[in-house]
Amino acid sequence: MSPRRIPALAAAVAGALVAGLVAASPAVAVPEESTPTTTLNGYRNVGYYGQWRATGEAQATIKRLFVDTAAGEDLTHLNYSFGNIAGDQAALDAARAADVQGLDEVEPHTCFISDTPAAGPGLTDTAGDADSDFVHAFTAQQSVLGLADGKKQKLAGNFNQLRQLKRLYPDLKVNISLGGWSWSKSFSKAVATPELRAGLAESCIDLYIRGNLPEIDGRGGDGVAAGIFDGFDLDWEWPGAPDWAQEVGNSVDPVNDKANFIAFVAELRAQLDALESETGAEYEISAFLPAGPTQIAAGGWNTPELWANLDYGNLQGYDLWGSWAAETGHQGNVSGDPAHNWGLGLDTVVASYVNAGVDPAKLNLGLAAYGQGWRDAEPEPWSVSGGGLGQITWDQLKARDLEIHHEYTADGAFNATWGYDPAAREFWSFDDELAVAEKTAWAISKGLGGVDFWEIGNDVAGDLAAASAGVLRAAAPGPVAGSASLLCAQTPDAAATAWNAQTTYRGGELVFLDGRVFEAQWYAKGDEPGASVRGPWSTLTACGVDPATVQDWYADRIYLKGDQVVHDGVTYTARWWSRADEPGAKHGPWTR
Repeated sequence: MSPRRIPALAAAVAGALVAGLVAASPAVAVPEESTPTTTLNGYRNVGYYGQWRATGEAQATIKRLFVDTAAGEDLTHLNYSFGNIAGDQAALDAARAADVQGLDEVEPHTCFISDTPAAGPGLTDTAGDADSDFVHAFTAQQSVLGLADGKKQKLAGNFNQLRQLKRLYPDLKVNISLGGWSWSKSFSKAVATPELRAGLAESCIDLYIRGNLPEIDGRGGDGVAAGIFDGFDLDWEWPGAPDWAQEVGNSVDPVNDKANFIAFVAELRAQLDALESETGAEYEISAFLPAGPTQIAAGGWNTPELWANLDYGNLQGYDLWGSWAAETGHQGNVSGDPAHNWGLGLDTVVASYVNAGVDPAKLNLGLAAYGQGWRDAEPEPWSVSGGGLGQITWDQLKARDLEIHHEYTADGAFNATWGYDPAAREFWSFDDELAVAEKTAWAISKGLGGVDFWEIGNDVAGDLAAASAGVLRAAAPGPVAGSASLLCAQTPDAAATAWNAQTTYRGGELVFLDGRVFEAQWYAKGDEPGASVRGPWSTLTACGVDPATVQDWYADRIYLKGDQVVHDGVTYTARWWSRADEPGAKHGPWTR
């Protein structure tokens, strides 16, 4: 699947470093939010993840990104990208006739997952990636918890890896991102009437929140993916915008898209609110926000009516300029320069929303984990080149022998990063760690609620997310209402690692899983902590809680004489060694 971005140029036509960056950051008043969320010191650190990344050549699996690096501790949200919306009845009938799986009972203009790629641009009416989503079998070595997917398993693929990931990081918010550049074709028709809007919202909730998956290659079924997703990220590119701002084949209604989009978000919010009363969970709605004035106006992206039902939005802070133009330039400069690209910069993008009344705490600043490149170029921005080279990932960029330049304005403010390859005469515009840190500090200074990255699969080592997280942690507490991520590895006096079924553990070693830290009592390999009250693992403490604290009784924990627990609101003291003996029994080891 191709990246999702439309050139913002066209849109416009219509450590010591951390300490220095955050020293002047203001303390921001904390406003109320409709849905309190997971935060990092009161900020969001959001990563978009392309589903195809796990099974593609790069093998940027969820394990590599979140277990083999610190990204699980550095990110507050993962936006799984993307989900598609079905085309019309004729497209569905033709796909079924061609034996496309996943379309049973799918209605026109509803959420779905199929097993077929698009035949070409604009032919996405029935396209899906079921293999990456929930069919593909990951090996034990590729798995978050070291558990290989079996043939009879109803849930495999990325969805199962996300479920495993949430056992390690239960506070990580995982949202499904709908649309994207390639899969926004049917959005306009799908929200054209109240009935269609209600049906679309219901189908998306049924598929992703209730987890009722289609049955494909022995996988899927009712409820098998329940509990994985915490909400929706709406990535419609772009409601009401002109043809030049659309992927080929997109349906678009310039007159009604804006009102219909706003009404759909209200409908989705209402249905999620009703589900919250049923499940007791809280569900988020975010959106990917355009940078260009034309798209912003056409879709009503900065209107109060829309923001009444959005919890937050992720600003397009990249592709402000790119390799579609012959002239080199900055794809994500902070300060708009009237001499270039019609003055478009991160400052003007943010102002398009804040000046319209959007609470800056509801905005995240977009950062790029890739670069835009030009060939036969001079070592300076805004110069004529021999043409565009397209995009390469941050991982590819950092492997190149580039001369890195950090550009500052006349008053000493950071503006942009670019790199030059003198041997190949190539110019590249991108965000490196310093750019991410500087831009994150800039976002904080503007009262924004955090940052987001497209796309974390381009940064396998987690360099960029770590750079933003460092600045967010060192800043004054941020404006986002919500609780801090519960990080088991940082439990006081209990340094633990993520449990993995393939690892050999010996007595005394600590692991974390399902919000608890466990201590191995003897040799263990493949024994899941918490699965047995007589196994090798004993609960040491709840994550984030000092082990010396009096806590709830755990059946698998080994207690010694004098240990205290709380059970059914009563404090008990152990009279002798105890395990799996529930407090309250008349002749048991526990006394009040």
